[in-house]
Amino acid sequence: MSNDILENYIRLVQRVDSHTRRVDAAFSGRMACKKGCDACCRYLSIFPVEAFAMARAFLNLDQDRRERINARIKEAPEVCPLLVDHVCVLYHARPLICRTHGYPVTFESDGALQVDFCPLNFKGVQHFDQEILISLDQLNQVLFAVNARFLDQIDTEPLLPDRIPIGDALFLLA
Repeated sequence: MSNDILENYIRLVQRVDSHTRRVDAAFSGRMACKKGCDACCRYLSIFPVEAFAMARAFLNLDQDRRERINARIKEAPEVCPLLVDHVCVLYHARPLICRTHGYPVTFESDGALQVDFCPLNFKGVQHFDQEILISLDQLNQVLFAVNARFLDQIDTEPLLPDRIPIGDALFLLA
């Protein structure tokens, strides 16, 4: 699969990563989240565009590592199979939800704007400037549009589901 078909998704990932790097810099030394922290890691389902990006990255792993992940899927299907010794094996290709976990996000709930972030991060922080916050509603709208464009560009039979569990996503290109 060429990068062209994933171009919009890759650009979105780059924008999110750029934002999270700015947050990291603004709160340097006050964030607990780092390599080895997996408090927010869950077995998730993701959009097909994210599934294809992850499947492509999965194929680039060595055979032994792919087999171990496959065994983990069978042994503990409710646990993210990519989490090995508290580290994500495909961190560089993780989906957007994983890229934004722990960061200050906003979303609308019952007509009110809510702010949420990992309680292990941002200790002592009482307020976030607007430019620090990630609007999950806007991010999901853009991701939905990117996914729709991706699905328009590919031809699969049968049609892909709206969401794909990570354990299944890894094998889409196998």
